[in-house]
Amino acid sequence: MKGSFNRRQMLASMSGLALATGTGLFGRLAWAQDAPIKLGFLGPLSGAQEILGSPTLLGAQIAIDQINAAGGVLGRKLEIIARDDKASGPEAVKQAQDLIGEGAHLMLGTIQTAVALAVMPMLKENDAVLISCAAIADSLTHEAFVPNYFRISDNSYMRYRALARVMAEKYPHVTKWTGIFPDAAYGHQSWDGFVDGLKQYYPEIAKQEVEIFEPVLTKFGATDFKTQLTGLMRSPATGLFNNTNGADAVTLLAQGAAMGLDRKFKVIADGANEFNVPKALGKRMVPNFWTAMHWYYGGYQDTPVGKRLYDAYMKKTGDRFPLGYVEQGHAAVLAYAKAIELAGNANPADVVKALEGLSLDTAKGTRILRKEDHQAVLDLNFIKIDPDSSDLGWTVSDFVRIPGAEVIEPPSPGKEVEFKYK
Repeated sequence: MKGSFNRRQMLASMSGLALATGTGLFGRLAWAQDAPIKLGFLGPLSGAQEILGSPTLLGAQIAIDQINAAGGVLGRKLEIIARDDKASGPEAVKQAQDLIGEGAHLMLGTIQTAVALAVMPMLKENDAVLISCAAIADSLTHEAFVPNYFRISDNSYMRYRALARVMAEKYPHVTKWTGIFPDAAYGHQSWDGFVDGLKQYYPEIAKQEVEIFEPVLTKFGATDFKTQLTGLMRSPATGLFNNTNGADAVTLLAQGAAMGLDRKFKVIADGANEFNVPKALGKRMVPNFWTAMHWYYGGYQDTPVGKRLYDAYMKKTGDRFPLGYVEQGHAAVLAYAKAIELAGNANPADVVKALEGLSLDTAKGTRILRKEDHQAVLDLNFIKIDPDSSDLGWTVSDFVRIPGAEVIEPPSPGKEVEFKYK
């Protein structure tokens, strides 16, 4: 009896083992180890800001394709799940919750500052991580800092002070400045950074003092700027800082061209529109238009990662002029991939630790995610676009690259950024 029982017990155990290695526990464990690592994308994939969200998503997908073709991360493929946040904070929170519910605890995207601010408070309690790709308000890594948030892009302090430095170098005699931007946190912070830079770099570089005139405010998503343009045309300023974005900027400059905006201002220092403006305006392109680029591909063709990204983008789209937002999505995926490798797993808490202080090669050169405040230290890119007689109607006539370490502020998570000159 005893021997018979042992034999039956052994057979039952073997049967259970077969079940476990098939559709049971062992099968589930093996599947979990081989299943793709899910990355969640939050960005505007419809509406006026889709022109920024879609390129960011495309860059992320190119990175995933490249990583998967090379064998994946820790032997597992990467998979992206995309959600349209409609450039809305409440919608982003809803979509982030859905992504987390689908197992995508590692998220990227969030083009707009308001979207990032809405999502950040929910990260830690939901065991989630967010790498934002283009939201640049200083507050995100200062007074609103949370440990599960990282920024792969520059911030307002860096970008707009550096843009002011370019203006002092290139236009030393344009000393009267005004601006136009949305009446929102990122708009005011960008103006603060630009003015701070003007007041430092014009005396230092151009040996000139500057005059700052009252800026003109707009509403996000406006479709008619005639009132604002009338105010700008009456200003004594001869230099214009613009931080309207996307379709707003295209509308503003198209209407402004009809009112003589290009004759009124000797230079336009643009905050973030990259190639969207010249592509939309074509032969109506205004002269002396300097714009900040998240990545100017022409400045990084000698960088292996940059060359591969540009070639992959060209193959997918046929477009010779990628927006820098493509690189932002690409870099965010590269950061997650390297952090997961360093952590040895995709557990969010371990990934956070691996991201802190991370140094990685990107299409824009070496990036460092500063440990103290999770702010990226990276190059700042600016290009000048002028009209020409080509079929496009415009050309890139100048490029400036400024190392981020030269213009970044000291880390102060939990505290507001401090300007020295504003």
